[in-house]
Amino acid sequence: MRNVLGVVNLHDCPHLGPLTMKRPTGATTFLGRYGLMDFTLSNFSNSGIDRVAVLAESNYRSVRNHLQDGRIWVNNTKLGFQRVLTNEALLSVSKFNTDIANLMANKNVFYENEPQYIIVAPVFLLMSYDYNELVNKHIASGADVTVLCKHIDNSDKEFVNCDTVELDANGFITNFSSNTGRRKEVDISLESFVINTEALMDICNKQKDVSLLYSLRQMINYLTRSDELKTFSVFTDEYVVPILDFDHYVRHSFNLLKYEERRKLFKPDWPIYTTTHNTPPVLYGEHAIVSNSFIANGSVIKGKVKNSILSRDVVVEEGAVVENCIIFTHTEIGQNVKLRYVVTDKYSEVMEVKKIQREKDDILYIGKGERV
Repeated sequence: MRNVLGVVNLHDCPHLGPLTMKRPTGATTFLGRYGLMDFTLSNFSNSGIDRVAVLAESNYRSVRNHLQDGRIWVNNTKLGFQRVLTNEALLSVSKFNTDIANLMANKNVFYENEPQYIIVAPVFLLMSYDYNELVNKHIASGADVTVLCKHIDNSDKEFVNCDTVELDANGFITNFSSNTGRRKEVDISLESFVINTEALMDICNKQKDVSLLYSLRQMINYLTRSDELKTFSVFTDEYVVPILDFDHYVRHSFNLLKYEERRKLFKPDWPIYTTTHNTPPVLYGEHAIVSNSFIANGSVIKGKVKNSILSRDVVVEEGAVVENCIIFTHTEIGQNVKLRYVVTDKYSEVMEVKKIQREKDDILYIGKGERV
């Protein structure tokens, strides 16, 4: 889409407990080989959007390490680009380091490329979605902003604290509120916005008169409620995986081990791209037993792995049992160690303690580089 700029928003994200203490939500490993931001980037790529800006709130190194040169997600490498944008003046002032501040600090990206429309999309609502539909319906509506929405019937359990929308008879949004979980059926905002470029600049300029702490999402909500913004809704039936906290991350990771759930998110004609690593295939030892698990390349499996997710370059020694676990890259599980419902971060070692068995509602997290 020639006149569209895609923006991957790493601001205004939920925190995933210990997983996002030292990394942004978008760069958090998911299903052993992806970063959470890969789904948004792949949706842009598959939709023909080759000009992409990634708004990095913090932990710039983690973002850059995952994206590398960005060419994985760019089809037209001559005219397309992927740029990581930061507000350098406010990187150490977190309370004012909003997505709007980041956008305003990098206005040259918009002036140089002159897009007609900007798509701003989050990284914590995972789906496979063609943004051409959203852009086309936005243009037809004549709105300033169009919001991607979904009707759900389990809002007492999912999407809690996400924005809900109220509509008029023509599909225009009249109000936003927060999903408190009191009702089962609501219309949820998926926080993907198509915005006319002129309207985006106007929203950003108005922020200083409303609140310097307001994010782009909050400004859209505020200006819509006050009738200063013409905001349209487009609904999708696509399968959406909300990653809103540590428990969501773990629960949905295990849920996607089920083929019938996984095929709703991963579609044959809609690939999810990620950073490639020059590592060998998984090496399975003579006595290895693996069932219902994701095992990323570079791993060495000599023991038993069941209902688990292992990232790249994980070692499971002989006699070890890994069950219902999520193991991040470069982790080593020693001989005869038995783990159940454990999440280990990168470069961890479980060697001396031979048995850690928890329950699904009481998962043990082992931090990055820790030895147990």
